[in-house]
Amino acid sequence: MSPDAPAYPIPSHVALLHYGESEMRDAVFEFLLAGLERPSEALFCFGEPGVGERLLKYLESRVGRDLSPDYRRGRIVLGTADPDVDRQLENVIAPLEALSASGFALVRFVGIVAWNAPDFPPPEDFLWFESKLNEVISGFPVIGLCPYDLARMPARAIVYGALETHPFVLSDGALRQNPQFIRPDRYLRERLLALPWLQDEGRARVQARGGRPGFPDGAGP
Repeated sequence: MSPDAPAYPIPSHVALLHYGESEMRDAVFEFLLAGLERPSEALFCFGEPGVGERLLKYLESRVGRDLSPDYRRGRIVLGTADPDVDRQLENVIAPLEALSASGFALVRFVGIVAWNAPDFPPPEDFLWFESKLNEVISGFPVIGLCPYDLARMPARAIVYGALETHPFVLSDGALRQNPQFIRPDRYLRERLLALPWLQDEGRARVQARGGRPGFPDGAGP
């Protein structure tokens, strides 16, 4: 691990701003390697189908050893996104609960972000998910790192997702508090109801559901 590696608060939810796949992989590798070197820490890789497996293979190639024993012991967890945001949230919470119950002192969570993708929730649901993660993470010893590709993602994903739902931002190796972060209670009211692509009918539906798009009345946590 680099002596200049960021000192992450625990718990924390961090947006990694990067340009391209290579830059993302280098930052994610450093983040995960720090946990791999400490037996008391667990790794949780999450994303579209196949993303977790590819991250694990990349990590193996960089450290030069087989990590399947750590995977079989449950120290490394691979999670999969879901177009249904309720299921996606559960796909994050259940492993965090299991890892915490197993006694790990820290979980390093990497959630590879997709935007308007078939295997991911719709953008408005995903934004709710990112905001909700702040409440979820607060109950666990977790550092959550969410990479956002500045070269590929639309501006609305960066502004509404990376900047407004993460208390911390990691860019060029520097970790900073994020002054653009909006707390979850305010984000529901002030951002989700005002998303510019929601039509009047959709906005009324969001408002009727307490600011949460895409859910039947009374559903969800």
